[in-house]
Amino acid sequence: MDILVITSRHELWQTLKPRFEARGAVLRVAETLEDARKDLQTSKASLVILDIGSDRAAIRNAVFQILSVDAMIHTAAAVAMNPEEFHDAMEGLGMLGSLPERPAAEDVDKLLDALTALSA
Repeated sequence: MDILVITSRHELWQTLKPRFEARGAVLRVAETLEDARKDLQTSKASLVILDIGSDRAAIRNAVFQILSVDAMIHTAAAVAMNPEEFHDAMEGLGMLGSLPERPAAEDVDKLLDALTALSA
């Protein structure tokens, strides 16, 4: 399982990297949406995690940009919204879900469980 996270918070994701690896996932990082788009043109990903803030328009735009590269990529976001608020804001985009703004190992497990369930 190959996962790409778009973030400027490298330290946070480095602390979570062992959890991804323990679950058999490879975690890659892109600094910007444009970097992620370039990466996805040459390397497949099962999931892109958007850690780009909680601006709804920016998240929606990022999802469209990612899907324009590969419509089969799953997306999720690390946001400062509760799950219901996130669902309402992103309805219709087919996103896998959300993580808290500061995800913990348990949040990674839930996300990877959801991704695995889709692949089964």
